Amino acid sequence: MVLIIVSPLRTGFPIMKRIQPLSSALIKFLQDKDGQGTHYHLTRLWKHWEEVVGEHIAEVARPLGHRKTTLLVGVEDHMLMQELVYYSPAILEQVNAFLGMNFFDKVHVDLIGDHASLDALPESTRKAHPLEPKKPDHLGGLLDKLDPDSPMARCYRAYVDYFARREQARERPGTPPTNIDRS
Repeated sequence: MVLIIVSPLRTGFPIMKRIQPLSSALIKFLQDKDGQGTHYHLTRLWKHWEEVVGEHIAEVARPLGHRKTTLLVGVEDHMLMQELVYYSPAILEQVNAFLGMNFFDKVHVDLIGDHASLDALPESTRKAHPLEPKKPDHLGGLLDKLDPDSPMARCYRAYVDYFARREQARERPGTPPTNIDRS
């Protein structure tokens, strides 16, 4: 695919400035936004943190970000902080190997405190939206065929009531659903 870049003349008619493939235009656009692909590489690192540094280190050391060429790592307490200082060269080597370049030249270990770890999902993405069950077509047809005192009939009645309350809530938004009494 070819992209034609035009620029208006003073007369208002567009002229052809240059023709280039869409792929090269897209690459140039993305490089202008993030020249070295830094954001992409760092996002990959945060997502694969446990694989990169290993399970044992990932349990105690969480990525907090970076400051220029310094990797910021957080730990829970001072003893772990001291211990991780000795692992810093190995962490640095593993991270740079994963990135495929010498992006970081130093590891700074700090207490996590109230900092958010970058390898954890944001709270909004952790909570799954509950799926609402689909109402069966012939719901309620078995109520008169079951023994009303049996556990199966009570369970089925609760199931029928659930859908009745849900429909009631949809018909009148803002009003709390009431219990349906079928006695």
